[in-house]
Amino acid sequence: MARKLTAAQKHKMFKYLVDRDGYLCFYCKKKFKNVRDPIYEHLNDDETDDREDNLVLAHQRCNVLKSTQKDKKYLDMAELKLIENEKHAGDLYVRESFLKKNSKDEASTEITISKKCFDITEKYVTDNVLANGWVVYKETMDSIVYLCRKKIGYGSEQQIRSHIQALTSHVAPFEITKDPKTKKKIIKKRFAETASSIA
Repeated sequence: MARKLTAAQKHKMFKYLVDRDGYLCFYCKKKFKNVRDPIYEHLNDDETDDREDNLVLAHQRCNVLKSTQKDKKYLDMAELKLIENEKHAGDLYVRESFLKKNSKDEASTEITISKKCFDITEKYVTDNVLANGWVVYKETMDSIVYLCRKKIGYGSEQQIRSHIQALTSHVAPFEITKDPKTKKKIIKKRFAETASSIA
């Protein structure tokens, strides 16, 4: 069944199409001179059919020429290419396996990033609370966002806030305190409170 790919999925598919067919126009066989030159060409002219078998890279002008040629040379090339691609449905360039692989890779990457951010957050809070007795919540979050982006290239305020919430949860070793005269702070829980909450 034909399914429309998102822009992000098309972007990821680009390198597979280049590996399969080369960095050149499928029709005129000339290499692209500019990164904006290639378009995703649908061999069967159905723009909703984004199966990998049905996609090639081409110049926009060649795409237009395909429908205006009297000898239908490009139409014939497209038909033969689609047949050839579909014959190799078990090869590396199977659309479904491509999407599943990328989905798994993305999930694995997100998990890895989240774990690294949590480790950085936990170390920063632990080291600074033990050294100073407390840390200011807002300054701590901003500092950790910076450290995560500096060390691993990722780190959103929302993600770090979530990790701090975990570290200050009912069973965690830290808590958030605030009174009318001070800013919101993160402090170490008293041992008795932590022990009773875990029990």
